[in-house]
Amino acid sequence: MSDIITIMKKELKRFFSDKRILLSLILPGVLIYVMYSFMGSIFENVFSGNKDYTYIIAEENKPDSFDDVLKRTGIKYEIKKAENEEKAKADIKDGNVDIYIKFDENFDEKTSENAVPSVEVYYDSANVNSQTAYTLIYSALLERSVKVTPVYLVNAGEESYDLATKQELSAMMITMMLPFILMIFLFTGCMAVSTESIAGEKERGTIATLLVTPVKRSHIAIGKILALSITSLVSAVISFIGLIFSLPKLMGGEATGISLSAYGFSTYIGTLGVIIVTVLLFTVILSIVSALSKSIKEASQFAMPVMIVVMAVSVLSMVNQGAANTNWWAYLIPVYNSAQCISGLFSLSFNSLFFVITVISNIVFVGLGVFALAKIFNSEKIMFNK
Repeated sequence: MSDIITIMKKELKRFFSDKRILLSLILPGVLIYVMYSFMGSIFENVFSGNKDYTYIIAEENKPDSFDDVLKRTGIKYEIKKAENEEKAKADIKDGNVDIYIKFDENFDEKTSENAVPSVEVYYDSANVNSQTAYTLIYSALLERSVKVTPVYLVNAGEESYDLATKQELSAMMITMMLPFILMIFLFTGCMAVSTESIAGEKERGTIATLLVTPVKRSHIAIGKILALSITSLVSAVISFIGLIFSLPKLMGGEATGISLSAYGFSTYIGTLGVIIVTVLLFTVILSIVSALSKSIKEASQFAMPVMIVVMAVSVLSMVNQGAANTNWWAYLIPVYNSAQCISGLFSLSFNSLFFVITVISNIVFVGLGVFALAKIFNSEKIMFNK
């Protein structure tokens, strides 16, 4: 028994005295907490409405008795009188109005005569603000309808109150899922080969032979990154092709009206460009992780927290319902810029400036990463695990 305890103490001392092992034990839990807390706050804003955003509501024949319904939603809003139904619907499509509420004429008089008046609520589900306003206001209207006598009807007609076209809905659904899934595929494809490349040679002892050859170590680093990038890119392109062909079925196919017919050749070429620079970026990051690790196992452990960060950044495209960021500086942020650029390409609102910023900024980060990797290769202490 004493021998068992002695061995156990020895192993525990090794685990908790080695900074690398200790970091690999603690870091994932910390990052998961940060990521889930971050995602939770984002989802809370999505489902409860943006507290800082003022929703523009166009109304027609609204009785004063419904002011308390709007206040109950807890959102900031501004009410404007609709000129007519056609103009209000056009304003929703143009983004000038978030939602249009049309009450029956003489609404209060009809309720006093035991008639059943109706309320029509028009919105655009392809617009995140319009969809949020509709969800909150529609729920408030239904809640009030069951508490008053006589009742009134909400969106009881046979027409569609959602002004979004099938093409716009397809774009929204695809841009919600595609950037997140694609970023994960790209990262895991790079991770499969990059973590083994340098750490594997350290573990096998062949890195020493490579480093003593009459070749600049910076050239060795660049050569490895290019080879890993080509390998990862082949995997990424195959995964992307499979994803594109399976996406309509994944989203429900004909039942949901999801279609890729709206996208042209330029969309796929632009996406390929983003994929290439993103693969280069992931390869450089994971090569640095691999170079700093002593073994393949350790490299894989340190790569997992990086993957969690990539997932957290990529998920923003989902909670924003695929809406691409319109701030140019956001496209200077690595990984986030790639996800948002893909959202823009598939949301039918492609911005060539954002694409150029994404490509150039990622190439700059790749250059900095290659420089850092070359410095690591020149360090005897790191490369020979001294």
